Amino acid sequence: MRKIFGTIIALFASISLFAQSPALSTSVQGQNMDFETIKTLIKAEKRGVLKENMNLSESEAEHFWPVYDRYEFEQSKLLNDQYALLKEYAESFETLDEKRTDELMALAFKHNKAEVTLNQKYYKQMKKVVSTQTAARFVQIMSQLNTVIDLSMTQELPLINNL
Repeated sequence: MRKIFGTIIALFASISLFAQSPALSTSVQGQNMDFETIKTLIKAEKRGVLKENMNLSESEAEHFWPVYDRYEFEQSKLLNDQYALLKEYAESFETLDEKRTDELMALAFKHNKAEVTLNQKYYKQMKKVVSTQTAARFVQIMSQLNTVIDLSMTQELPLINNL
């Protein structure tokens, strides 16, 4: 557990360095480049954390990684959606009215449900290729990593104004 925690802290530190760049306040082209850099870093770091902490045999790894790659592809779509939502909020938080605030919250809840659904889907798929405990470990590690990623993406965002 300490190994996972230490790796997650290192991931958070790496992502935080990128998150502190003016990704949410520069030109659109700069935002896309910054976000693509962050996504590439996140993808590599997640794979490294999993390799270090899943304790897979060669046989398990042979079956695990193709399923993980499909998960990562779908999860990256959710990350894109989350970034777009956060970007819109960051650009308009000072002028949000009641209606748009409600719409953004509905989108945030929809995103959260999609993440849970994705984790459930891939937990079931992982159980077909590795043990139930290994599949559960995968979900636990990904949950911790995604929490760190969420925090790094939102740490600089202001709270909604009280109008």
